[in-house]
Amino acid sequence: MMDRLLFVCLIFFAFSMVFVNSTECKDSAITVRKVESCPHNVKEWKEAAARKGCKKMTCSSFEYHCVIIAWGNETIEVCAPRLLIIGNVCSEYNIRGNRLQRNDIVPCEKCPPFYFSNESFKYQECYKYAKKAKIHFISHVKSSLIGMESTTQETIYSSSLSTINQESSHMKTIIICVVVVVFAVALVFTIKHRSWRNTIYSYLKKKVFQNEESKMTINEPEKFNVEEGREVENHLLEINAITQDVFHELNKSSDNTNLNAILS
Repeated sequence: MMDRLLFVCLIFFAFSMVFVNSTECKDSAITVRKVESCPHNVKEWKEAAARKGCKKMTCSSFEYHCVIIAWGNETIEVCAPRLLIIGNVCSEYNIRGNRLQRNDIVPCEKCPPFYFSNESFKYQECYKYAKKAKIHFISHVKSSLIGMESTTQETIYSSSLSTINQESSHMKTIIICVVVVVFAVALVFTIKHRSWRNTIYSYLKKKVFQNEESKMTINEPEKFNVEEGREVENHLLEINAITQDVFHELNKSSDNTNLNAILS
């Protein structure tokens, strides 16, 4: 019966301290600073408290604390009124609520049933858990980032490969089109060339035949004219010969007449 009454009184006291802390000295948030490690003993705690200077703050109830945060993966220094922690748990600082409170997540086998929050350095188990959780959290974040980077690289590689394939396909299409066009142009040029060649050949052949015919037409009259000229020349020669004979006979008869006249 007395144990239950004592437990209820402690709970009431703890809640009253929480209420008082929540309404008194709300400047503790500006004193929050992340640290890699917390004091391990009373000497280190006093040295850290002297460096922090919580007693010099406007709130006289401020005391130095080194506790874990609500997520259980970081340790911080903070100036805040001390709080009675009940229930074999670690103490934490709620950054959003700007207050100290009990942590129900982080296990603490060596934590007593109740203790004041500024004595958290006595229970290193809470800090060790936070350090492991931080390492695990960092590893998880790195793995996630690596996974995201790998996924991004795969996506970029797939996109690049797809782009390269598309460009290659486009290049193949362009090359095929160019080859087809060149072949078509060559075929048309060949057909046209043959047609032009046949036309030119026919034209030249026609001209040659016409020239031959014209030559034959011109040469035949010339041949006939030569033959006729030769016949005329022969007739003229015959006529000349006859004429000469006639003149010879006339001369001969004239000479005979003159001779007879002289003799008579």
